[in-house]
Amino acid sequence: MLAIVLGLLSSFSFAMAHILVNRGLSGMDYFTGVTLNVIVNTLLLWVSLVFFPGLSEIWQPANLIFVASGLLVPGFARFFIYKGIARLGASVSSCLISSAPVFAILSAFFFLKERPAPTTLAGALGIVAGIICLSWRGQTKTWRTRDLAFPLIAAFFFAIRDNLVRFGLLVVRAPILGAAIAATTSAFTLGIFYVATSGHARLGQATAQGWLWFSASGFFHYLAYVFMYLAYNAGEVAIVSPLVNGSAIFVPALAYVLLRDIERITVRKVVATLLVVAGVFLISWEKL
Repeated sequence: MLAIVLGLLSSFSFAMAHILVNRGLSGMDYFTGVTLNVIVNTLLLWVSLVFFPGLSEIWQPANLIFVASGLLVPGFARFFIYKGIARLGASVSSCLISSAPVFAILSAFFFLKERPAPTTLAGALGIVAGIICLSWRGQTKTWRTRDLAFPLIAAFFFAIRDNLVRFGLLVVRAPILGAAIAATTSAFTLGIFYVATSGHARLGQATAQGWLWFSASGFFHYLAYVFMYLAYNAGEVAIVSPLVNGSAIFVPALAYVLLRDIERITVRKVVATLLVVAGVFLISWEKL
């Protein structure tokens, strides 16, 4: 049950980070903001190691697993997400990326030898179906079929990230250290790319409000990482991955409160919410 609660907290924190990024775009460009977000996340994770055990495990060779995780997400995955949005549009791309838990569960079946219960599988599929239903906006096909590969590859990278985190935590029982290593790898690679693309020029255009919102998003990204790694330390991929990757279900309500968006209640949203709630219940069934 602990893994389920932590997974939902991680999902909520990812959703909050996403909302705050949208608020910050009025005062800072996206690339600068995301770089600041990752740096804040990384610094907070290393500070947290003062209060959590695990720093003594820093020289374990198995920590290279977390380095690989940080390279995949957001590193390589971000490239394919952007390409997917550019080729397919945000609606189609986000729906396909939502399939990440399916890839994660299949990978865990072969790689980690996980054998989830039928109710867990049914719950995971319900959550994925709900997220896809919520993300879909309807779109006329103006893209080539082979362009579907871009968001699907991004989803696959998210799935591999989930498996790597779980595998790494089975070897090195230091979730906060693992999160700090993965975040540091992401910050380092993103920072190099940012500086190489004249990031200092964009930095000068940022406003104080932009700094505030993106720093706040970095704080919630930090919470999301803490909860996600603790969740994978406590539970299997089949249980945690659908929950961690389900932040889209929290976004409409948070957008209504924090962005003052007008969110109409539609049949599609009701069905999507019911699917996700049913999925969480099925995953929790054997833990209750």
